[in-house]
Amino acid sequence: MAHLHFHALFDGPLLRVRDVACRAPRSGCGPEEHAGAPALIFPRRGVFECHIHRHAVVADANSLLLMRGGETYRVSHPAEHGDDCTVLQFDRAVLDEALPGAAARATRSVPLPAPLQYRLRLFHHALARGGHDRLQAEEVGLDLLAAVAQGPGADSSGATRRSPAVERARAFIASRPEADVGIGEVARAAHRSEFHLARRFRAELGTSMHRYRLQLRLALALERLAGGEDDLAALAVDLGFAHHSHFSASFRRVFGQTPARVRATLTRARLAQLRRILTAHDAAPR
Repeated sequence: MAHLHFHALFDGPLLRVRDVACRAPRSGCGPEEHAGAPALIFPRRGVFECHIHRHAVVADANSLLLMRGGETYRVSHPAEHGDDCTVLQFDRAVLDEALPGAAARATRSVPLPAPLQYRLRLFHHALARGGHDRLQAEEVGLDLLAAVAQGPGADSSGATRRSPAVERARAFIASRPEADVGIGEVARAAHRSEFHLARRFRAELGTSMHRYRLQLRLALALERLAGGEDDLAALAVDLGFAHHSHFSASFRRVFGQTPARVRATLTRARLAQLRRILTAHDAAPR
């Protein structure tokens, strides 16, 4: 499809990593697509909805999409400018060992904690900069898979579908994370009352809508920093923060480092230099 662009970052017998850039405009469901092999899809920017039969799964930067192999699906885009994703495909035996039955269970979205979000972004950036040492790349990939397997929602309990109202709320928030919207606007998009939506959102996702939006903003900041953003004050304003210090304090609290430090790390990033960070389970506070 013309709006999809694929770039191989790593290709080995154990692990394949691809960068997928989608530049589709805001749209409803597109044509049917077919997922060949199971995949772990990490959206870094933007949001899309994966429609399987009559159920829609929202994929945004706060989540990991566990795509079932052999699945037929359609994709819609609730916002302009598409999305950017990192796609990891493991050897089937490795995936089944780490996530038993994952290849056979329904496609689903599971939470992506901030430390794993950060480590994955570093991994993508290191591979994109040419650090293609096979042993290191595969080892880091397995470390990331282990972190996913140990995280919330990765086991059989993660197959429980979220309510359509919460998924509509996620799609609305992720389509405009920088916007100053109130709960009334989110509730109208979700077709629920403010009181009901606030309760269901927290019950199903374990966090508030405000915190969810904050992590989306910070994920977008990671993507902008990886892309070479050098004006942190302007970045803070673009992402909806009141001022630079608020942005920096929030970023450090979530990722354990300042935006300036992360920008410096990404500027000189190579896989060998980042391996210690990527394999450290306490890379950032939870």
